[in-house]
Parts: sequence; structure tokens; C-alpha cells
Amino acid sequence: MLVGSLEATLLILLLVIVFAPIITERFRVPGIIGLIAGGMVFGPFVLGWLRSGGLVADLGAIGILYLMFLAGISFDIRAFIENRSSAIVYGLLGFVIPFFLTIAVVMTAFDITLLGAALIGAMWASNTLVAYPDVQAAGLQTNRAVSAAVSAGVVADLLSLTVLALVTASAVIELEPVELPFGLDLADILSDADLQASNPDPALPLWIALPVLGAFTLWLLPKIADWFFVRVGRGRRQRFVFTLAAMAAGATVALLGGIEGLIGAFLAGLGMNRLVPARGGLMDRVEFVGSTIFIPAFLVSIGLSIDPAALIDVDTVLLGLVFTAFVVVGKSTAAIATGLRFGFSWNEIGLMSSLSFGQAASTLAIAQVGLSLGMFDQIVVNAAVLAIVATALVTSYVTRFFIARVPLPDTTTPPLGSLVMLDVRPRGSSIHALMDFATALVRSDDGLVVPYAVPGPGERDAADQIVADAVSSAAEHGLDADAVVRIDDSFIDATLHLAEQTDASLLLLAWEGPRFANDYVFGSDIDRVGSASPVPTAAARILRPWRRVVVTLGSPTSAWQRDDADRVLRVLESLARAGPEQITIATSDPGLVDGRIPADVPTELITDISRRTTLIDSIEPDDLLILPAYVVHDLTPVTGWRVARTLTDANVVVIAGPHRLVTARGSQRPMSSIVR
Repeated sequence: MLVGSLEATLLILLLVIVFAPIITERFRVPGIIGLIAGGMVFGPFVLGWLRSGGLVADLGAIGILYLMFLAGISFDIRAFIENRSSAIVYGLLGFVIPFFLTIAVVMTAFDITLLGAALIGAMWASNTLVAYPDVQAAGLQTNRAVSAAVSAGVVADLLSLTVLALVTASAVIELEPVELPFGLDLADILSDADLQASNPDPALPLWIALPVLGAFTLWLLPKIADWFFVRVGRGRRQRFVFTLAAMAAGATVALLGGIEGLIGAFLAGLGMNRLVPARGGLMDRVEFVGSTIFIPAFLVSIGLSIDPAALIDVDTVLLGLVFTAFVVVGKSTAAIATGLRFGFSWNEIGLMSSLSFGQAASTLAIAQVGLSLGMFDQIVVNAAVLAIVATALVTSYVTRFFIARVPLPDTTTPPLGSLVMLDVRPRGSSIHALMDFATALVRSDDGLVVPYAVPGPGERDAADQIVADAVSSAAEHGLDADAVVRIDDSFIDATLHLAEQTDASLLLLAWEGPRFANDYVFGSDIDRVGSASPVPTAAARILRPWRRVVVTLGSPTSAWQRDDADRVLRVLESLARAGPEQITIATSDPGLVDGRIPADVPTELITDISRRTTLIDSIEPDDLLILPAYVVHDLTPVTGWRVARTLTDANVVVIAGPHRLVTARGSQRPMSSIVR
């Protein structure tokens, strides 16, 4: 018979993955529910076309690892750091309140041991941002309440996974008797006659396995990956396969201590986070494979074990409502306490809590682990499915209600290194040195570099070779680069269109260096692009690697000048992480620099006007000079000519905000900001 064969099973599975989410989303129900429903319909309890074991189960087992790996590799570390105070408070409360509420009710009303109750508590203490696309569509993703909810979700998920690691490790099952008040015994409370460890004979005890797992995934694995990306695997196919191997390696090391493999996969994702930029082609491949095959297969496999008739059972429905109450009450209480502490409005508190109501695949992953270990019965998983549907509906409608009542936040710019458009015209710079500079920016901001060229008609072949060399250089630096070649008669128009099309965070333009006499009279394409660019822009002439970074900020007085000074210092922060031998900063306002540079980097701060006056004359060939464009703008023609002659053989970068990059425009003001 065809039913049960590998071919038929694969066909049915793929059809369910394609059509089930489409059908359920027509009724505004999350697609994951459609996948679970597809597993129920085609599973052994209804049509019987898909079996509980075999191909679907194997793909589902990979899917649960992939799900946790994606959670780690997609974690926005910068957003978490920016909102760490409210995120930590809301994350802790959002975990603790539903977790202990669940344990108290479950152990009182149901015949479930402490370990099983803790696992159920971890299910509802975590959350998934099911309604986040609605927030993005409304333009509220930068609202402080939304940012707190997103970052707090990571805290709650980390704590839930910690509980999962402790509960499922076989090392916590065999306990010495410890007497408790009222004649109770800790081993009796934690024990369960039907409990089965996922790894009954671990190679390492838990107290050794956890540090080993952390060191491997968060320290050793990133170092190996960085070496592989730079030295060996420069193609995306190689890097993609290595990334999957990293996921499997983290899961395998976790099993050494009897810890569930999904914990290791999650930590491996965190370790690889910096090396897989969120907007790059490698991340696209990782997400595509996971969201297309493995994670949907996991959800279908969940449905195979559920009898649809059990979902309308009174006990199952009641338990599903209880689970839903755990989520709504716990998250709402945590949101109110956090919002009052940090001065959020009531509408922001409502939006923050409603975003946290959503439960999805991670909740089912924990439920499936508990079921496989015998910590609770199938009814818990069935009720969890109902609760996921209920919370999805609640989070969807309540989030839309508060979206209409929360004002749009002020527009904020992305980090400079989130997407760097790199002009690779052969204008004197070394492509490898230029890529060193771009690498420091994108590595700091988990970003992507996009080398681009704008050839005219008949120049395509030469442009393709230049861009290919840039991509090769990016690969040597361990970067994931997307190249663009745009045929156009106008470099300026094409560059501006590409910046808008790609949502660039920085335009890094190839510059021949200061030629004040020529550019002062005739102008330059650099200034024309810089004056029209809607994003921050930099003109870079980098001839060789540098040992010292020199920054001169002049005397910023207006708000926009201080904004550009801050932008230069953000670039300096990124370069400081790459380890220059020394940093020299010249400014009239030392307060601008306070706390910006790591203490372990040798830094010289020059505030004396006489030393700032002669700083440019002391630039060496292996220095890198960075200055904001307003310093160049204020140069008199005579001073500009002198500076251009001094910097003939120097590494120079000029940076400015949108619409204000200047590399040569003169001024009749008598004094120069380079000395003032």
C-alpha cells in the first residue's frame, strides 16, 4: 500500500505544511494551529495516513532542536542591552508570577509531582510574540513598552529553559533523603515512579555538565566558527552546513550530562549569534530551512499524538482554560508592576502585557519533553494546544485594541553597522583595509556589509570583478556579504536609490582623499551624494592597516554638530573593540568622551588648544584619522590646502549625518574648527 511508504508520507507531510497554515490563517488563527490540526486529521486517530513514528517523528525531533537554535541565533543582544532595566524586571516578574502560580495550583488540584508541575510552570512562564507583526505594521516596534516586552521575553525564555535543563537532567532524579518540615521528604516530593530520564546513563554529572556545556557553546564554538568562516568556509553553502553542525554539536554536548539536546541547541545559537548577522544571506538560509521544513514537521508530529475527540473532553477544556488563566493573570500582574515602576502609561502597560500573552511552538516543545519523560499525561499536551489557541486569539485582539491607543514613538535611526553599503570603486583605497573598517562596524552591530558598484553601459564585466574581489575580501574577514551591481549612467542617483531600497544604515563611499583646491572649485560626487543622502554617510580613503586611531571633534556647538560627534564616537567604539594599539581624541569638550572607550584600550585625550592645533601635522602613515564633516566644512581655503597636503598619504574617514557630508566645501570664517 502507498499509505505508510516513505514517498507517500513525504508527500502528505509537505502538503500539510503548505496548505494547513494558509487555511487556518484565513480565519485569523495562527498557522501553527493549522499544522497541529493537519497532524491530527492525517494522523492515526482520524485518517491514519501518517504514522506516529518514522519520517515525521525524525524530522520533528530535528525541528525541536532547530526551534531552540533559531531562538538563540536570532536574539537581539543590542535591544536587550538598551532596555535591560525594564526587560530584566519584567522578564523576572513575567517568569516568577505565572511559574509559581502554576506550581501552586497544579500540585494542589492535580496528581502531579513537583518536577512535573515545574515543567508545566515553565511552559506558561515563557512566551512567544505572536502579535508582534501587528505592532511592526503599526510602527510601534521602538516604543519602550514594546521593547521591554520583546527583551523580557528573552529573560523569561532563558529562565524557562533553565528549569527545563534542571528538570530533565537525570542527575536531579536520584536524590539523597532531605527532611523538610511537616514530616515531608524532598526525595519523595521530587520522585515519580513513571519518570524516565532522556539520557539514563549520562557521561558527566550535572554540576560538571552545565559549565562544560556553557564553555563549549558560548566560548569555544564561536572561536571555532570564526576560524572556519575566515580560513576555510568562505562560501555560504559551507557556512550553512557548518552552522547546522554547530547546532548539533551543542545538542550532543548537552546529552553528555543528561540535559535535553534542545538546551544545547539554544546555547549554540547564542554562541553563533554574533557571526550570523540578522540581515544576511546566511541567516536567510538558516531561517528558510527551519521555518519551511523542520519546525513545521515538529508541529505536525505534535498533532499525530492528539486525538481530536479529546479536545472536546470537559476535563481537557477546563484544564485549557486554567492554563490560559495562568498566562493572562501572571503576565498582566507582572506588566502592571513593571509599568508602575518605570512610569509607563496604562495603555503601554496593556500593550506590554498583551504582547506577552502569546504561546506557541516553544511551549509545545517543553510540553512534548515532559510527555516523553512521563512527567504528565497526554491531557496536559491536549490542554496546552487549546490554551495556545486561546492565548493567540486574546493576544491578537487585545494587542490591536491597545495599538490604537498608544502614540507613535519618535523616529530612531538604526545602529550604524546594521547595513553598510560599501562603494568599491578603485579610488586608491586598499579593499582589504577598507573591509577591515567595515568589519569593525558590522561586527559591533550584528550587521551586514553590501559591496556595490555602479558601472555605465559596457562596463559590467569590470564592475563584476571588482565586486567579486570585495565579496572575497569580506569572506576572508568572516563576513556574510551581499553584493549589488547596478547599471546606471549616474553614480549619484544609483547610490541614493540603493541606499533607500536596502534601508542602509551607513553609506561608506570610496574617496580619493582631500583635494581641496580641485574639489573646492568644481565640487565632487562625494559631496553631491552626501548632501542628498537620507542616511548617515562616510567618505573613506584607507590605504593600509592602522595601529593608532586619531579622532578630532573640534568644538561642536549646535545640536546637529553634537549629533555628528556622537556618530564619530560610535564608530570609534566599534574600532576600539578590534584592538588598536592606541586611540587619540582631540576635543574641546571631554564630557563627550566619558565612558565611551573601554578601559583596556590605551587612550590619550587632548583638550589643550595648542596641542589640538598641531595634531593633524603629527598624523603618521599607519594612523587612521576620523573626523566629523563639520570640521571640514569650517576650514578656510588656506587651511584646507595645508591639511590636504599634510594628509596626502594618510588614512582618512569623514563622517556625517543625513544630508550633510562635506569633504571640500570652503568657508570664509577666519578660524578653523580643527584648531578650535
